[in-house]
Amino acid sequence: MIQEQKNYFSKSNGKSSNSDYADKASSYAIVAAWAYVAGNLQDNPVRLARHYGLTDIKKNDPLNAKVLARVKHVTDPDNYRGLGSRTDVKDRGRLAELFYFQAEKGIGITKELANAAIKRYHAKEALLEALAAESRV
Repeated sequence: MIQEQKNYFSKSNGKSSNSDYADKASSYAIVAAWAYVAGNLQDNPVRLARHYGLTDIKKNDPLNAKVLARVKHVTDPDNYRGLGSRTDVKDRGRLAELFYFQAEKGIGITKELANAAIKRYHAKEALLEALAAESRV
């Protein structure tokens, strides 16, 4: 995936080279989330094939870096630069949710999919907090 991302933004491909977008697949958060989801999908060959097939989608770069740079949750600060720009637990969790959801749908990364994945992450986080609060009662 890293090579496909770089190839998409190479000057020989005729695209305007954006080093941030080209290097997006090399970010620690994306590599960690990608590997985590690949490990979790080992028992599901259909979804695993969709996960690995993300590089086969040629309508845009494999990660759709422009979309990842623009999506954010309402709780994010104004200076948040999008998914894959930070390496904290929240960003890795959001990316894992994104890759898992993409493997379910198999449509590539879109703005709608990325926004839904972020909301799924926060919904699961809220549910875990609620269950923890209930257990203390």
